[in-house]
Amino acid sequence: MALLKRGKIYHVRAQVGGVMIAKSTKTANKRLAEQIEAKWISEVHAEVIVAGRKPITVEKAIEVFLASRRGTPGWESAGIKLRAFEPFYKGMLHEADAEAVRAHCISLVEDEDYSVNTINVSIVYWNAVQNHCKETGYTPGKKLKQLKGGQGRIRYFTADEEDKLLVSLDPNNGAFREKRKAQDNMDFVVALLDTGAREQEMAKLQLSQINIQRNEITIHRSKGGTDTTMHISDRLQKVIARRMIEAEQELPEGQSLHGRAGNGFLFPERAEARYNNEFFQRACERVGIKDASLHTCRHTFASRLVQAGVQLQTVQQMLGHRNYSSTMIYAHLAPAAEALRVVAVLNAVRNPMQVT
Repeated sequence: MALLKRGKIYHVRAQVGGVMIAKSTKTANKRLAEQIEAKWISEVHAEVIVAGRKPITVEKAIEVFLASRRGTPGWESAGIKLRAFEPFYKGMLHEADAEAVRAHCISLVEDEDYSVNTINVSIVYWNAVQNHCKETGYTPGKKLKQLKGGQGRIRYFTADEEDKLLVSLDPNNGAFREKRKAQDNMDFVVALLDTGAREQEMAKLQLSQINIQRNEITIHRSKGGTDTTMHISDRLQKVIARRMIEAEQELPEGQSLHGRAGNGFLFPERAEARYNNEFFQRACERVGIKDASLHTCRHTFASRLVQAGVQLQTVQQMLGHRNYSSTMIYAHLAPAAEALRVVAVLNAVRNPMQVT
């Protein structure tokens, strides 16, 4: 048994019945760390010595499960689908919070464009991992319920909500002290709305991906999809032009890169680190917009195209979806648009019979 100090925090390194405990106590208080150490050792002792089971990490449990299926028809598919749980790999399987894992599955549908069916297959394999661990003496975790077909229905901004959001983000509306930072945030949202790019795709967008002469922008896909080249909208064109002009001016000493291109990127500060997006939630709260995230901008872009009559195959290309099934989540928006066009055609036809 050992209690190690790294920096100011104590870490537990102990082995009980062949099971290694290697975790941070997340405290600088030695006495509290010792109590946490004793508790963890007691829990593992109860599992391993008394109950005869063995705790296992999520990553190792999946590895053991896949090894047992090697050579079977579904082996390769299982490996791919179980990658959905990568954020939980380092944790112990029996400690994985079922609600947290399920919430992650829902976020993959709502925020990452996975279909409900795809995630449900992942859940089937997750539950199979639990069964395999139970059968082979490892401590299993909780099984997950599959997502319902209605879950994950897309959330997009109405035209009115988008207008309100942009007013709320406007650096000149009196809600911001740091005007340049506010301008940076507003520019970023406009870029997402008018390209349908994912947050990290836009954050990493290099100036070399913008062709000013041809008025084109190319989005490199972060999820292995197809890169997309599209024409730049009028308002995004103004954003890019302003940021490029700002980039050519000498940066005053001590001033950040907010509101300007630089270092080869359209949004240099976002390219360098994961950005805090609390600004977006606060902007939504100010105007009463609920259940929205930056990814809602991507859904809004796609929804506007479908509602305007753009074919789903074209929307697939604009979003860079590798699989057409990912684009089908917007299919339900098309019928209403078609019906409106039919009515418009009928109303445009001159009827010789006057109705009074």
